[in-house]
Amino acid sequence: MSLKVGIFEDDQEVAEVIADMIAAKDFSAISFYSFKGDEWKNCDIILGDYRNKIIPFSQLIKECQKNNIPLIAISGGDMDYKPQLIKPFGIDELQSLIFETLMKSKWSEKPMANKSWFAGLFKKAN
Repeated sequence: MSLKVGIFEDDQEVAEVIADMIAAKDFSAISFYSFKGDEWKNCDIILGDYRNKIIPFSQLIKECQKNNIPLIAISGGDMDYKPQLIKPFGIDELQSLIFETLMKSKWSEKPMANKSWFAGLFKKAN
């Protein structure tokens, strides 16, 4: 099972670039352009544009906390929320922060049936 990364980014071109970066690391990416429905709750981690027009970031924080989903803020400038990625960022920086956030999150400490993907993130060297 692949890591599912949800993206709340109102700029479709930016969302596609981020999704391509995530796909290059063999993760699956789902971009959300509205907050209708519950599909986003099936993601393992969320990347949310700090100034998106989809949902106020403060509300996204609350929803992610309520559903125990780690959240990384993405923005064009420094902000109060951590963890964060400042645009432009590279693929290795993105992957590293995703791993770091998952490792630190309370979510990763809880027993869940859907964590088999985590072992696959660390490929053995041949």
